[in-house]
Amino acid sequence: MKTILDVFERYSFGHVTLIGALSTLGISAVSIQIDNASLLEPLYLFPIVLVSWYGGKTSGLTLAVFSIVLLLISNIIVNDSSILSFSYFFYLALRFIAFYSIAVLVIDFRMVHNSEADLANKDHLTGLLNTRSFSIELANEILRSIRYEHNFSLAYLDIDNFKIINDTLGHQAGDVLLIKVANCLTSNLRKTDIVARLGGDEFSVIFPETGQEEVKTAFDKTIRELEKIGKNVTFSVGVITFEKLPKDIKEAIDMADQLMYSVKTSKKNDVAFRVFKSKA
Repeated sequence: MKTILDVFERYSFGHVTLIGALSTLGISAVSIQIDNASLLEPLYLFPIVLVSWYGGKTSGLTLAVFSIVLLLISNIIVNDSSILSFSYFFYLALRFIAFYSIAVLVIDFRMVHNSEADLANKDHLTGLLNTRSFSIELANEILRSIRYEHNFSLAYLDIDNFKIINDTLGHQAGDVLLIKVANCLTSNLRKTDIVARLGGDEFSVIFPETGQEEVKTAFDKTIRELEKIGKNVTFSVGVITFEKLPKDIKEAIDMADQLMYSVKTSKKNDVAFRVFKSKA
């Protein structure tokens, strides 16, 4: 569920930390103006929670310490140095433990939240995007292509005779092969290309804003590297360039899948390229 605080997701850690620090300074300044440094103490928790969640571990813990320093300074200004006693420092230590503990709890919860989000969006074996996340990325690319009137390409890749590899060498060897393929794809494709495992031995790649000649160039090195993975490991690949945009993600995936399947049912170990364009 989206909230107003989600705007901070778009900010860098540095910007979030700056906002938190300025907010903390503002709270301290107001407490001095109203001549009551203790009255606004609970408000220090809001920037600490905000920065711990959106700004990262170091920023959150640093702001907790910064808040205690400001609380001490504001109390000295309001009450003069006579406040400095053992009982006051004990009181301040309790506040520090509270602020610091809340920062740690928020940071830990954020880490768990991010881990669960990654598990939901990624394939557990290879670390690539899963089918759900890939579908979202593909839908977004189609929308961007419509809005900015540019082409994109989509590759569908299948490992030839993967079942035989699993049956003869075992599932563990099959898993190792899948991981090697995933690593090869991510290492050799461009940073802008989006790679996913769609299940089993099938992978797909979105090439944003990429025409046929560009995708051939982008994919050429990757194919050569894939061929080095294993002596008897080959691939059937279909690559569609959409000059005419598909009506939805299902049509796009089906077209790339069918092109890959045409390679697989003919000679295997090959790449087929096709341009989907409007009829003249």
